[in-house]
Parts: sequence; C-alpha cells; structure tokens
Amino acid sequence: MDFYPTNITLHILIAGIWLFYFVVELLLKNQIKKQNDPAVKQISIKQYLKFTNLFVLTGSIGIIITGVFLVVSNSHYGFFDMSSNHWLATKQILFVIILINMLVNVLPTIKKITLSMESTDNKETLDKYLSKLFKANFLINMLVLLNFLFAITHKFYS
Repeated sequence: MDFYPTNITLHILIAGIWLFYFVVELLLKNQIKKQNDPAVKQISIKQYLKFTNLFVLTGSIGIIITGVFLVVSNSHYGFFDMSSNHWLATKQILFVIILINMLVNVLPTIKKITLSMESTDNKETLDKYLSKLFKANFLINMLVLLNFLFAITHKFYS
C-alpha cells in the first residue's frame, strides 16, 4: 500500500491549519492589545497562549513527521539538497529556522508570560514578554507563508 498520497494530504492539511493560525493569531493579538481591563486582558492572553501552543506545536510536529515521510518515500527528493529541488532545500532550511525560533524564543517566552501572570510582576514585564512573543510568532508566520508559497509555486520555476 502506498502511503504517499495520504502523507501529502496530511502535510497539506497541517500546512493549511498553520496558515489558519496566522489569521486567527492576528485577531487574538489585536484583541489583547485593545483590552483595558486587566482581568479580561489576562483571559485573552491565556486564550492566545493556549492557541499558540496547540497550533504551533501541533503544526511543527505534524509538518516534521509528514515531511520526513514524503522525502523518504520519494526518490527524487532529499534533505537539504540544493543540486536538485532547490525549492525543497530552501523550505527545509526555513523550517529549521522556524524550529530554532520556536525553541529559543516562543516556548521560553510563553513560560515567562505564564510565570509573570501568576506572580505579582508589573504590567511592563508582561507587556515586554508579550511583545517578544508577538514578534517571534510574526517571524514564524512569515516563514510559514513563504514555505507555503515555495510549495505551491515550485512547478513554475523547477
């Protein structure tokens, strides 16, 4: 039984979910920025953090698993091979950057935000961490969008 069609369908579905996250993340971020009531803002931040954890972690793990299976099951593809399929190697490099950003910026900042919300830290500390998380998520979203564009346009320049 050939699992390639199933893998590519899952890969596309997960990428679509990640693109959906991009849109909803913008809405949640704007909702947080507009809040004046600290209690309501804290609830909005908790929703944002749960949503970020769910979609970014699920998306990255799903893309890794399905992407590895796609490369392994197709003899024309390889890992970080710029001699052929440079579009794929570029996507893989961008994905490594996404993962590094997640591990270095997103996950530790989420932890700091959670700790800051639980303690009696001042508002500026929480806003500083939120700003850092918003920037890190924006970078991830732009790289995901760029990866998506490479995927859908590679037939035009390969």
